[in-house]
Amino acid sequence: MNNLIFCVVVLAVVNALDNGLGRTPPMGWLSWERFRCNTDCLNDPDNCISEKLYMQMADHMEQDGYLAAGYEYVNIDDCWMAMERGSDGRLVADPKRFPHGIKFLADYVHSKGLKLGIYEDFGTHTCGGYPGSKFYMELDAQTFADWGIDSLKLDGCYSGIEDMKDGYPIMEFYLNKTGRPMLYSCSWPAYVVFSGTIPNYKSIANSCNIWRNYADIDDSWDSFKGIIDFYGNDNGSFSSFAGPGHFNDPDMVSLKE
Repeated sequence: MNNLIFCVVVLAVVNALDNGLGRTPPMGWLSWERFRCNTDCLNDPDNCISEKLYMQMADHMEQDGYLAAGYEYVNIDDCWMAMERGSDGRLVADPKRFPHGIKFLADYVHSKGLKLGIYEDFGTHTCGGYPGSKFYMELDAQTFADWGIDSLKLDGCYSGIEDMKDGYPIMEFYLNKTGRPMLYSCSWPAYVVFSGTIPNYKSIANSCNIWRNYADIDDSWDSFKGIIDFYGNDNGSFSSFAGPGHFNDPDMVSLKE
C-alpha cells in the first residue's frame, strides 16, 4: 500500500512547479556565511541564530535601502530548531532562541514589507544535526505554510543521492498542496555534482525555483573565484536551463556592517 501511495505521489508531481514565483532571480539575505551555526546566545547574544538576529536584519533591510533596491527575503538557515520534534510530530523552533516562535517572526518580517525564508533538509537530519524532513515532508510543508513562510531552502545532508530525484519533487508537490506560495530552493544538484556526475538539470528546473549546484561560499577571494570558475565552465550546460521561475543559485553574499 505504501508503495502504491508513493507511486501516485511521484506521478502527481510531474511538472508540478507552477507556483508563479521566482520570475526573476530572487534577492535577499541568508544567515549561513556570516553566522553559521552559532547557538551560543548566552555568551554571544548579538551573533547567535535567534529571532533577535533575524528581526535586526529585517530592520536593516528596510531602513538601509535594501528593500527599496529589490531585496525581499530574510532567510533563516540551519540550527533554528529544537533537537526534537514536538509530540504532534511538528518541527519546533528552539524555545530559548526563538521564544515567540516562527509565526511571530514571520509576522514581524512581513510587517517590514519583506518575506521570511526557512531551512530544512531532505534527509533524516539537517547538516547541523537537527530533525530532517525525511518521512515528514507533507507535515513540514503544512507547518511552514501555517507559520506564514515564503521560501524554503531544502538541503541534502543525511540522504542518498538516488533518493533525491524523487524526494525533491515530492516536497514541491506538498508545498504546492498547502496553497501558500513558497519559493523552493533545492540543494539537490550540488550533491550530485560532488558525487562526480552531471545533474539532470531539466528535471531540477521542473521542480525547483532556484537550485544550488556548487559549494558554500566562504568569506574569501578563493571561494568567490571558485564559484565564478564553476559558472564559467558551465559543465552540463546548466545555464541553458535557467529562466523565469527557475534559476541557478551561486550562493549568498552576506550583508555585513
